[in-house]
Amino acid sequence: MKACLTLLFSGMVLLIGTTASFAIELAALDRVSVLMPKSEVVAILGAPDKVTDLEGLAVELYQIHDAAPLLSVGLFYEHERALAGTALIFKGNTAAATLARLKQHGFRALEEKGDYLRLEGKDDDTGRPVIVTISRLEDLTTVTTFEKAFYEQRSNR
Repeated sequence: MKACLTLLFSGMVLLIGTTASFAIELAALDRVSVLMPKSEVVAILGAPDKVTDLEGLAVELYQIHDAAPLLSVGLFYEHERALAGTALIFKGNTAAATLARLKQHGFRALEEKGDYLRLEGKDDDTGRPVIVTISRLEDLTTVTTFEKAFYEQRSNR
């Protein structure tokens, strides 16, 4: 996925700001994994705060409260089917800590360009291969995870 997708998503998350009326719990979020059917995701997390479209993907945004530095979560679906990816938006620079934690879990770096990192590893719930990008924009860190085949399909367009 192109780095601009992450930057666009970060901007959208800032737009929902304090208008969000629902908040999801971290324990519930941890039960969600890539390729999970949308109906299961909604059963776990409830209705999103905002739904939008980004480069042909349906994006459901959830505001997070009382879980600093995590601010927001975005879930990406292609054609309203299974969950293709997630994005976590953190306040501050959490890139180094996130990178270190992912490497502890067996992820390996594929690309490092300044404030942009791309890693490959396995989903801790399903064991399926995933691609994780970590990027920084001003005072935000975005950690985006996509199912690997989906990521490769979209990045080769």
